[in-house]
Amino acid sequence: MPFELTLKDDCPEMIARRAQDALHVLSDFYDLFAEDIQEAAKVMSLCFAGEQRVFTAGLGVSSCLARALAGRLVAGRASGRLPLPATALSGILASGDEGAEGLEQAFVRQLEAYGSDGDILVLLSPDGAQPALVRAAQTGHEQGMFVLGITGGDGGALAQNDLLDLELRVPSIEESLVHEVHMGLVCLLDDLIDYYLSCKPEILKEMLHSGISRLQDDLDGE
Repeated sequence: MPFELTLKDDCPEMIARRAQDALHVLSDFYDLFAEDIQEAAKVMSLCFAGEQRVFTAGLGVSSCLARALAGRLVAGRASGRLPLPATALSGILASGDEGAEGLEQAFVRQLEAYGSDGDILVLLSPDGAQPALVRAAQTGHEQGMFVLGITGGDGGALAQNDLLDLELRVPSIEESLVHEVHMGLVCLLDDLIDYYLSCKPEILKEMLHSGISRLQDDLDGE
């Protein structure tokens, strides 16, 4: 039974505004990045089809989303998809150094140990401003990895200097709204990867054949 108050309570209006803001941000994001989301799903599916690995990383709430993405990929689907090799990077070194420098080194050292040419690194951040993720992107490129950024705001330092091969950027500076969209995107990417691997493997074969043909043309041109 709701409380009956004599004082004005603006809570219902605040909730309504929040709902409208969330709908607008969500709609704008998918309008802007539908094709790029499809591209990200294809690239990740090709990675798994080629028996490569996907690594995910984030800080704070984004670390939870990074683990959620890796967890969903490993867990498989009701359709019977096999577990996929995905790993969420830990922000803690075995030495227990949890300072800023230790955090940066934690991501770097794990990528140096496990990352290889053809793997994918997915970085999640509401604003792209974390130095640890910038260092992770740099190290990913050094290891020959494809780097996908899932960001918000203006993309921050992650969006600069060609650190990202592909960026999916939520058009909002409101951190909670960005996280909401990222959570939905984590689930959608898992669904799309399942679609390509389980339902449309012929699309991946065509993409792979096309890529080999373009590479051969480039070599012939030289």
